[in-house]
Amino acid sequence: MRSQRMAVLVAVGLLVVFGCGGSGNNDNSNRSAGAGELVGQSRPPVADLPVPSGFSLDQEQSRGFTTGGARWVDHVYKGSDDKFAVARFYKRNMPINNWNLMTDMFVQGEIVLTFEKQREAARVVIRDGGLFTRTEISIQMWTKGQMPAPRGGD
Repeated sequence: MRSQRMAVLVAVGLLVVFGCGGSGNNDNSNRSAGAGELVGQSRPPVADLPVPSGFSLDQEQSRGFTTGGARWVDHVYKGSDDKFAVARFYKRNMPINNWNLMTDMFVQGEIVLTFEKQREAARVVIRDGGLFTRTEISIQMWTKGQMPAPRGGD
């Protein structure tokens, strides 16, 4: 009886000391050395829209196009990092790509960030994921205002 109690105490002590990996992801490759913050993918699908390492594009739910000086993106990414860490990632990394944070909202469990730059706007929605995904990121980006008239052709 006494040895069983001791074994339980040792097990609990090890969990406290080493943690129990609450995120389900013991790979710390998403973290920068010592800072504990997420880092971006070296080659995200859209060059000026950063994506945290460890998140993958859900191609079935994503779409986008570029035409005549206009861009439109509607992407969904899935991963296992905490949604508040993901929000900090976007607040830190979007300005590096010349995006200005316009609004930062927390609404019914979702984090909604809106950004603008020149003639474009972007919305980043970070929410809890489904059964196999801890966090889902939805990024919409669009060109604002009137499109320039096509050149030439006369």
